[in-house]
This record gives sequence, C-alpha cells and structure tokens, in this order.
Amino acid sequence: MKDEGAVWDEASGANAADTENAPRPYISFRGKVEPHWLDVNRHMNVSWYDRVFDIAESDLFEVFGIHDDYIRRTSYSFFRLEKSVRYERELMPDAQLEARSVVLWTDLKRVHHFHELWNVDQNYRAATVEGLSIHVDLRLRKAARIVERDVADPLSALATAHALLPWPKGVTRRDFRTRT
Repeated sequence: MKDEGAVWDEASGANAADTENAPRPYISFRGKVEPHWLDVNRHMNVSWYDRVFDIAESDLFEVFGIHDDYIRRTSYSFFRLEKSVRYERELMPDAQLEARSVVLWTDLKRVHHFHELWNVDQNYRAATVEGLSIHVDLRLRKAARIVERDVADPLSALATAHALLPWPKGVTRRDFRTRT
C-alpha cells in the first residue's frame, strides 16, 4: 500500500488503464485477526479495533503526504479533534480484514474522514470510525491551513473523488464545517 503509484490509483479509484473505473474507498488496511488480539470472549478485543483504525487513518493520511518526513520538514501535523467508533459485529480469530477509508470533505484545515472495517471472508462490515482531524502548526500549537501544494492538491483530489461516492451508512456528523 505504500507504493506511490499504486496507492494513488487505489485511493482515487482511477486506473491508468481504465479511465472509466468509478471512484472507490481507499483500502487503508489489510490483515487478519491475530490470536493475541482476542479477549476473554474469544473475539477481537475493542482495543484492537481502535489500533486497526489508527493504522488505517495514518495510512490514509500518507496518501496525501502527511507522514514523518512532512512533519519533521514543515513542523505541521494533524491532530484528531473527534472520533466516533461504532462496533456492529464481532470479529473472530483469523478473520481476514480490510479497512475502507474515505475523505468526506476538507477545507484544507480540517479533514472529515470515515473508515469501515470489513470481514472480507464473510463480507460484512464489523465496525466504523468517523473522525475530524485538524492541521496544526506545531510551533504555535494552533490550527493552520495546508499551504504546500504537494499535500493540498492530493488531499483535494481525493476529497473530490470520494465526494462522488454515496455517503457512507453510519456517518453521524453530516457537517463538521459549521464548527470552528
């Protein structure tokens, strides 16, 4: 998933060989329920849902250039302002997982994102997480608009592509844009 060309194609839904390919969510995590992820009930512990979603969110943000190098070079990063998790179905040992992520919107200062965790073996959605993240100047510890084109352009393109998708079932906050 870290291969730049493949990631962007997968993230935007575009395929260089197939320009009619419709946009789709970005696949931000693939794996399986590991034995040490289980709790006393013998299903995936909620802390591991949170960990998988954290990995998925970081992977999504890397698609548009938010990674360690960007943070060190610019002294800008993202902080999560809100997070809402919904557990819908349990995940059992060895279940194959996939996190599907979308950027619902951005104003280049805030990013509203949504992630679904799927059991790909049985084709059901097990959980969702909705988040609002804010771009921050780490020197001032204050919100700041993204000005670097190598981050702003891919983020805007991803949000535009994902805006063509149906609104994901389970999004609770339809419009964070009215908040400051």
